[in-house]
Amino acid sequence: MEKDKYLMSSVSNTLDIVDLLSKHEEMGVAEICKELDMGKASVFRMLYTLEKKDFVHKTSNAKYKLGVKFAHYGTIVLERQNILSAIKPYLQKLRDEHNETAHMSILDDDFNIIFMGKEMSNSTIQMTSRIGARMASYCTGTGKVLLASLTDEELEKAIESFEFVKRTNNTIIDKDALIKELDTIRRQGYAEDFEESEIGLICYAAPVKDITGKTIAAISISGPSVRMRQNRGALVDSIKSTAMEISKEMGYNVK
Repeated sequence: MEKDKYLMSSVSNTLDIVDLLSKHEEMGVAEICKELDMGKASVFRMLYTLEKKDFVHKTSNAKYKLGVKFAHYGTIVLERQNILSAIKPYLQKLRDEHNETAHMSILDDDFNIIFMGKEMSNSTIQMTSRIGARMASYCTGTGKVLLASLTDEELEKAIESFEFVKRTNNTIIDKDALIKELDTIRRQGYAEDFEESEIGLICYAAPVKDITGKTIAAISISGPSVRMRQNRGALVDSIKSTAMEISKEMGYNVK
């Protein structure tokens, strides 16, 4: 096709590998070859180049996963869009006021969340998250907030793509139950993760909106179940009001 005459196949194939690795924790050469229908020698050379440039990391079991450089670039992009730089002080304030961990997440093209900001508390119980990491959206507070912001068509596509895994006894793995939960989130303006992603951890999350009213990110506060239940009212009020403050800074006008 005429529009593809400038497309470099080697670059395109390399980016296909990057896209594939973004969907998996780690993959071996043979797995990548099979998934993308590429030759082993070519895939190896592309992975070797990516590894030398720190875009992928080779594990001890000879598999490959994305390198932290992508998280660095992701952070730069968000900072240039004035999202992360605007949100960071608010996350720090949340952390300082409640001594619980605060996060900021966005939704990727595969409807997973990506942790883009984290301010850790001094608690001995910590959510197993890291900047740049991806996590299933249906079992997290910020993820459910972001899913609740999707159009009906987008949400249907997201749910159909999910491979529901019951991470705890509280994880929602039923399509209809998830849709009902998202309806509740839209009405109340915040989401709750009651030990759905990790045993012993509860999270409250709220949406960050831009000037058009579109949800562009979600922030959350999380901590040990006992404390989060005891302080639920104050924490929910705090996460909602903080999300609204950030949204106003992003130009959102409450009508």
